[in-house]
Amino acid sequence: MGNSEELAGWEPLFQNGFIPPRYQTLADPNDSVVEWADTLPSGASILDVGCGIGRHLIYLGGRGFKMAGMDISPSGVKTSQTVCAERNIDFDGRVSNMTALPWADMTFDAALSTSVISHNLRADIFKTLEEVRRVLKPGGLFLVDFPHKDTFSYQRVRKQAAAGEITEVEPDTFVDQSPEPDETDDAYLPHHFCDEADVRDLLRAFEIIRLWADLPEPSPQGNLPARGYWVAWTRKPLSG
Repeated sequence: MGNSEELAGWEPLFQNGFIPPRYQTLADPNDSVVEWADTLPSGASILDVGCGIGRHLIYLGGRGFKMAGMDISPSGVKTSQTVCAERNIDFDGRVSNMTALPWADMTFDAALSTSVISHNLRADIFKTLEEVRRVLKPGGLFLVDFPHKDTFSYQRVRKQAAAGEITEVEPDTFVDQSPEPDETDDAYLPHHFCDEADVRDLLRAFEIIRLWADLPEPSPQGNLPARGYWVAWTRKPLSG
């Protein structure tokens, strides 16, 4: 393993089966996705940016929403297509980079992206958000999350960077640039961590309806939660 095609997104994890339980196809949806979906109109068209192997596609499609999704991982999209077909969920799945979404302007009523957009350098996070805004209809809703800095995960990567084990390629963005990364880990991808000011700056092209910190109980390693996210409900402005 090592070339860019093999390291596309979670392709090595999907191929080798090293998928954390919370991201597996039949895992429960995020609580934020369930609550957000309750606010959407019946039959809304939804884009899942970074759909992986179909966890939220199955949940939302099962509720009668019209689903589309993309992932840079061919294995992820293929699995999503298979599981949706098995459940008679109409799914438009495409292999794509999130910075160049292959849909026309103003296609979707809503979009979501969970545990995905942060796997970018900050400039590409902006590009992705610009693309999401482009494919949403005016007033379209967007649910997105970003890794929180007040976590054990952030403290760990800071220590690893200080020790020279990984690289802080730009402020608060970390990558394992070793020639043979761990195939059970996604550290070869960028991981960008945020504070509230950063999230608000990244989302400045959207109207923020609600923004909150989703921080679970402290981890066994200390007083900080193992991981956590900033979760944002946003809207594409009706004009502009």
